[in-house]
Amino acid sequence: MEKLIYLYGIIPAREKDVQPLPSFKGLDDESEVYSLPFEEIEAVVCELDPVEYGEKELEKKTNDVKWLHQKAFHHHEALMKLYEKYPIIPMKFCTIYSGQASLKNTIETNQSHMAKLLSNIADKEEWILKIYCEPEKVKETVTNYNETIEAKKEEIAAMSPGRQYLEKRRLDQLIDQEAEKEKHAFSEEIHDELAALSVDTEVKKNWNKDVTGREEEMCWNSVYMLEKFAVDEFKSVIKKLQEKWAESGWHFEVTGPWPSYHFARIS
Repeated sequence: MEKLIYLYGIIPAREKDVQPLPSFKGLDDESEVYSLPFEEIEAVVCELDPVEYGEKELEKKTNDVKWLHQKAFHHHEALMKLYEKYPIIPMKFCTIYSGQASLKNTIETNQSHMAKLLSNIADKEEWILKIYCEPEKVKETVTNYNETIEAKKEEIAAMSPGRQYLEKRRLDQLIDQEAEKEKHAFSEEIHDELAALSVDTEVKKNWNKDVTGREEEMCWNSVYMLEKFAVDEFKSVIKKLQEKWAESGWHFEVTGPWPSYHFARIS
């Protein structure tokens, strides 16, 4: 029975010729990782047993949280090892083909697009920025310095005591609304500043506290594709922002470089 083919990613053939593929075991901890040439690109793969990793067996394995965590980490680590040496189009975890012919068909269909993507990401790095805030500090700033809130306070001060009681409750709601606007406006301004240093950007959904495990609220989650020469300036800008805004309750988490998960996708 023909072996299944597990695909890690696509790399440029010319760079693999200069730097040999790193040696490591595949997803099953037994097979060797190797590459299959397709003219100017190569597919980095390992072989899997069709009985152990067939559709039904794979479904059972992916329902095992421990197995899933371990193997997803293996996939990520493999991509990081490859990324240390080559530009790479990273594949999603558990991208598996029924055999070499199936893989060959997919790659030949997308070959020119893959080659173009590899050219586009050469000499570039992907970085991720997450902006967090301390909500109470943002509300405090809005309460004391927001023009809309100041105008509302003056309006309330001129009212009768009975009206003031009702309007103060509405003021609390207005403060909450203005605080949300401030979180977005502040983060968007930072993003625009960093986007000016970038070749490409992508804004992602924010994570809730159950996912982040942090007390602070995530206000922004974005990815930047940078020319390598721009990376130091990018990090320097973020460091200055951290120093400037930390006391006001804003925190910046930057990570990278990563394989190009966001800017070298194959649909």
